Amino acid sequence: MNTGICLEDIDLSAEMPSHTFLAIQNELHNNKVVILKKQSISDEQYLNFALKFGAIFQSGNNPVLGKDGNDNDIVVVGNQAKEYKNSYLGHQEVLPHSDHQWIQNPSSLSMLYAIDVDKNAAPTTWTNMALAYSTLDDSLKDQIKNVKTITYNPFFRPFGSVSAKYVNRNIDTPPGEIFEHPLVRTHPITQEKILYMHRAYEMEFRGMNYDEGFALWCKLNGHIDSLECKYSHEWEAGDLVIWDNRATIHYRPSFAPDVRRVLKRISISGERPF
Repeated sequence: MNTGICLEDIDLSAEMPSHTFLAIQNELHNNKVVILKKQSISDEQYLNFALKFGAIFQSGNNPVLGKDGNDNDIVVVGNQAKEYKNSYLGHQEVLPHSDHQWIQNPSSLSMLYAIDVDKNAAPTTWTNMALAYSTLDDSLKDQIKNVKTITYNPFFRPFGSVSAKYVNRNIDTPPGEIFEHPLVRTHPITQEKILYMHRAYEMEFRGMNYDEGFALWCKLNGHIDSLECKYSHEWEAGDLVIWDNRATIHYRPSFAPDVRRVLKRISISGERPF
């Protein structure tokens, strides 16, 4: 099982035959991350391509990145992106996470289209969380098979203030509505088991006391950090990268504040994890 594949000679500005889309979709399920190079598309063409995968993600009443009163279909993830009214994430480090894991129905996939990226801008690295699960030892698989997680929505905190933390409710309970998800989820298409755990936000395991939960959290984080099933992408203008948001987490290091890095993100709706 690989992580990341580049597909050649696909032009998203042209009419796409059904077999080409099915090939992209199949490679996404097999490799978790698909890279389409040298694209030149309008926002309308970008949205039309995204809609082939399903409806555009909507967050309901939940605050998420890029939500300014209403959900935005296209979110600018940009630094030095002064031509856009709103852009997000700047040059800060973005810890490993899957998008929208804190809501009831997280997105199924996301994609980023690079508009303008300086050569010394930060890469993005994806980790294959199906392989993360399959490489656990059997005793740990048995230990976590029925565990539920609660991920707290970071957008109820001041922007940039949330870091990876196992929650101790004796000290602090983060704000916002909560939704439980299985720590081991099943992919609805591939049927793979996935370690559905991020490295970015405030979280806890339902029903565990703090010491037990914190020890498990540290053990799983150590396993995730040791993995080699990663794909790191060095961005160039015209790159369009699609990733399976159910089965990966992604990370971006910080970079110099004067570096221009402008990408556009679209996310596709998903089901409640099971």
